[in-house]
Amino acid sequence: MSEQLVLHDPLYKLAVRFGNGEVLTFVLEDPLDSRAIKPETRYAIVSSFLRQNPSECTEVAALNMRDITFLRTERVTLEQLAISHRMPGIGSPSKGDPDDRLPKVISQITFI
Repeated sequence: MSEQLVLHDPLYKLAVRFGNGEVLTFVLEDPLDSRAIKPETRYAIVSSFLRQNPSECTEVAALNMRDITFLRTERVTLEQLAISHRMPGIGSPSKGDPDDRLPKVISQITFI
């Protein structure tokens, strides 16, 4: 079994908005490089890996660039991610290991 992937500040939250209004979000280690998107780019491939076993790919999403309205990365801290992944409910934030509130999956994006 592989060693667990350790998250380091800053991370980047990728938002993908489609023409029908649907939005997908992913957490990336690196910001999106707009120079990687060429005029002939047809697809964005987003590969997701578990933090606890980074050698195992858990999801691959092939996104047609013709259907995408915009791609945006937002720089976020580990603290912001922990807050945004808190379970909704009444009262104070849940007590427990802060690692439990961090994202379980890290993604990478490539363009073809």
